[in-house]
Order: sequence, then structure tokens, then C-alpha cells
Amino acid sequence: MALYASELRKAVTHPLVLLGAVGSFVCVPTVAVALTAPEGLLRALQLGQIFAVLIAMGAVGQEYESSSLRTSLLCSPQRLRLLSVKLTALATVVVGAAVGSMAIGSLALRVSAGEFGLPGPRSSLLAVFSWAGMSFVGAALAILGRSPVLPGAVLIPLTLGLSQAFAAFLPAARFLPDQATFAVFVPEAKNVVDSTVGTLVLLAWVLALVIPAGHLFNSRDVR
Repeated sequence: MALYASELRKAVTHPLVLLGAVGSFVCVPTVAVALTAPEGLLRALQLGQIFAVLIAMGAVGQEYESSSLRTSLLCSPQRLRLLSVKLTALATVVVGAAVGSMAIGSLALRVSAGEFGLPGPRSSLLAVFSWAGMSFVGAALAILGRSPVLPGAVLIPLTLGLSQAFAAFLPAARFLPDQATFAVFVPEAKNVVDSTVGTLVLLAWVLALVIPAGHLFNSRDVR
């Protein structure tokens, strides 16, 4: 519990994590109001996955800034335990950001448009899972590349539309991490993976990246 509290405190005080959390609370409601209706909130949450990536860049990627990982391992030498606690802290922050931005967005729609804009329970749950999954993919990329920048360089452009551009001429692009759950946020979208299948695809991405990342985190030398 002490290690979890320490990692959570480290996460929430990192500038990128703060930017991701505060940005989600501001930008998701703003986009939702601009688009209006529950579908607008879902679309805003889809774009808001970039904030989950930012949180991962800060919460996990910070270990590759200024040899911070060496210090962390001196305090907690059990590497896999440290990583599991880091991912738990990451999930805590990301789920909190997703739920918070969804609630604020719904309230903003209620005030601006006079309608309660909260998506249904299933859509809400899958949206939160998608945020968490994207953050875990980002965390794994940070570990694999030993870089806090790599997750943002790869995932943010994809989320902002690059994967949709790829999918227009390459059907396999529908299975990219962000595109896999696109139907969760835009149910009327065509030529996308079904929301249930897409959620399983994202889970497969998480496992395929987190498992080797965990192995490398546990075995390779610290720089």
C-alpha cells in the first residue's frame, strides 16, 4: 500500500499527468458541447484518449527521464512488483480522468442544451476501458523504447485521425489500438470493427505489448 501511494503521488505530480487530467476535464466537455447530444460526448471521449496517452507518458515514461528508474529500483528493487504498482497507479488516474471528464461533459450538455448527455452504461464502461487500454499501450511503448516521448509520437497522431486515414485504403488499419474501439465512440461509423470485437482487439494489443515490456523491465540493465 505504501508503494502504491508513493507511485500514485509521483504520477499525479508529474506535469504530463496533470496536463492529461486537467486537459480531459476541460477539452472533453468543450468538444461535447460543440457537437451536442450523447453522441457528441462519445465522440469527445474518443478524441480525449490522447489525454490517457499523456498520462501514461508522465506516469510511466518519467522513469526514463534523468535516470529516474535507477532511483526507483533502489527504493523498490523488486522490478515486477514495481511495474505492477505503477500500472495500477496509472489505471487509477486514467479511469478517474475518464469518469470525471464524462461526468463534467454530461453536466455541460445538461446546462448548454437542456439534455442529459451521459451515454448508456455499456458505452460508458467500454469507453473507460478504451482509455485504460490506450494508456497501457502507451506505458508499454515507453518501456520498450525507454522513452517518455515514444507513446505520444505514435499514439496521439493515430488518435487524432491518422489511423482513420490509413483505414481508408488499408482495411487492416481498423485493428490499430485506437481504431479498434472506434465503434464504441461512433456507433454509426461504417467499415469499423464491432465494439465488442474491437474491445477484445485492444485487450490483445495491451497483452501483446505489456508482456514483453514487463520482461524487458525485469531483465535489462538500467541506464
